[in-house]
Amino acid sequence: MGKIISVTTPKGGEGKTTTAVNLAVAFAQSGKRTLLIDLDPSGQCAPTLGLKSSQISGDLLDVLTFEKAFKSVIHKTFDNNLDFIPMRQLDYQAEVKLSNITSDELILKSVLDSEIYSYHYIIFDCPPSLIGTTTNILMIADSVIIPVRAARSSLNEVARVMKHIDLVRMKYNSNLKVEGILLTMYEQNTKAAYYAKKVLLREFPNFLFQYVIPKNVEVSESTFHSVPILVYNPEAKASVAYRKLADELIGRNSVHLI
Repeated sequence: MGKIISVTTPKGGEGKTTTAVNLAVAFAQSGKRTLLIDLDPSGQCAPTLGLKSSQISGDLLDVLTFEKAFKSVIHKTFDNNLDFIPMRQLDYQAEVKLSNITSDELILKSVLDSEIYSYHYIIFDCPPSLIGTTTNILMIADSVIIPVRAARSSLNEVARVMKHIDLVRMKYNSNLKVEGILLTMYEQNTKAAYYAKKVLLREFPNFLFQYVIPKNVEVSESTFHSVPILVYNPEAKASVAYRKLADELIGRNSVHLI
């Protein structure tokens, strides 16, 4: 049975999509059948994977509105172990429509129930918010990864996410776990990095990942080539860090397909 991991933060610019995409790639490169699902209305996973809008034959919104079957919106990628369900960039009306649809607590669960056995890992790139779609995902997820930058405003958002996870756990999903807090765009030997680690270790001592994702100019460069950093430069510091993160998660989670 596959493990559902939600990459969640209510604040933009924290490395959420970069983490969701590269973690999915790292799982796939490790031989794990992985499904990446984009539910962020900005739809940035597709260009990161090199998928043009003209190549998108359907997205999860099409499934949720019963216009397309689930399997018909699964897109193949450059890695045989990595499948992808994109999200088209939504205008205001479509975003409201998505929010209204996902207010149904059972709709995502019903869509995924028959597919969860086909993958070792299902990774959700959540919207940069906590209410609506994100809550719906947390209700069916096994665990959460919280990406965060070394900035005071970002650390404040971690506390919000943790409180929201406690609420979801209490009301809807008692099995939901925090996989970890992931420091992204991390600049070693800076005061901001020192303070961020100090605060997170003090306030959330059991949740900070051992590995951090270093600030790496090649991550930005890779976006111009429409490939994840793990493909653009497998030896880049960020690539090495994402592989170590994937290895840590694989080591702590034994997932078997039926």
